[in-house]
Amino acid sequence: MAEDLSEEIKKRVKEETVISDLTYELRSGEPDFIDKLVAATYGNMACDCLEEGTHGVMMAVVNGCFARMPIPDPKLGPRTVDLASMYNIERLRPNYAGKTGFRFF
Repeated sequence: MAEDLSEEIKKRVKEETVISDLTYELRSGEPDFIDKLVAATYGNMACDCLEEGTHGVMMAVVNGCFARMPIPDPKLGPRTVDLASMYNIERLRPNYAGKTGFRFF
């Protein structure tokens, strides 16, 4: 479906698109409610950008809120993850401890 939308955007508005696999594919599970909610919201926000003629932005969650953010300059290089705080290296899993009060959205 994403590929079809991408092709249609290229055809109609002559804009390049980026198709990004969702997180659930990385964890090899079926998409849950949150996966579907985020994907549908990002898709609708992207369509709003197309209708408005907004370019150079990506959809994101910032401080718990959906937002449009500038696409990072590739010259800045890849983003990094603080493995010590976000990942349990022994269990090869994200760190789930200490999440009480953690803002998800």
